[in-house]
Amino acid sequence: MIADITADSGRIQTKWLDLEYGEVTHQGKPMRFATTGSSSKKRLRTLFSKEPITLAWMDTFAEGETLYDIGANVGMYTVYAGVMRNAEVYAFEPEALNYAELNKNIFLNNLHGRVLAYCLALSDVDKVDRLLLSDFGIGISYHDFEENSWTEDKAFAADWVVSKENRRPQGCIGRTLDSLVKEGIPAPHHIKIDVDGLEHRVIAGMMETLRQPELKTVLVEINFDNPKNLAIIDTMVEMGWRFSWDQLRMHRKVKFTVEQIQNYQKKGAGGLNYIFYKDASLDRVFERAFESYVPGEPIDLNQFVEG
Repeated sequence: MIADITADSGRIQTKWLDLEYGEVTHQGKPMRFATTGSSSKKRLRTLFSKEPITLAWMDTFAEGETLYDIGANVGMYTVYAGVMRNAEVYAFEPEALNYAELNKNIFLNNLHGRVLAYCLALSDVDKVDRLLLSDFGIGISYHDFEENSWTEDKAFAADWVVSKENRRPQGCIGRTLDSLVKEGIPAPHHIKIDVDGLEHRVIAGMMETLRQPELKTVLVEINFDNPKNLAIIDTMVEMGWRFSWDQLRMHRKVKFTVEQIQNYQKKGAGGLNYIFYKDASLDRVFERAFESYVPGEPIDLNQFVEG
């Protein structure tokens, strides 16, 4: 089992900045992350255990490829891709405190030459509107752009209940990915989408980008309680994208059966990260990875890639 990682702590003090951080070394490469708040510290502790398939997916990137990190939060995966794969990353995070922490992490890892962060909400519209917060704090998720997607109050913890009707708003700019690409952002090789329920709107705003020949893979967090999110699967398949049941079955705590996943979908419970791809050889890669997978252990897809 992978334990929560420990990180060496440090501090940077300049004329303009006093910044505490944690540093972890992976495969001989150090990564630094700001530890401004408790959520930032938790994200650092669980970097390698929270979403092992996401890290395994990024490990397959060729050196220097371009990633769009949509819903980057404080930038854990932005930094991982930038440091570990020398990726060119365009990170999108609309919430103000997360965006500030994201830029601290870019600074701490000296990634300014390869990583750019934008305080934007990627959606299916180009407009100025509001971001409805789940709460005001660093590293928090479940914010909504333009609409209130919550069906009821959220009880995140016994001492953390947020009213659906009293969410704090921030001013926010929404853009479609297609419009940004048309305006000159380099076309991506890989896209990661994790916006806590509004993924279907991000997909709707990037239909032209999905047809670009440069694009190799798209990782989307799909929540099973949202029919519009589930419809993303059919949309992607109809466009010629593939996905692997074996990839979905490699959960961090258990090896699912296909029937279990389908039952979760029918019940509208939970969700999974779907990796969509066009290269049929990845079918066998995920099949072989699942055969050897031990829940809680790292996933290494590269050992199964031929050639």
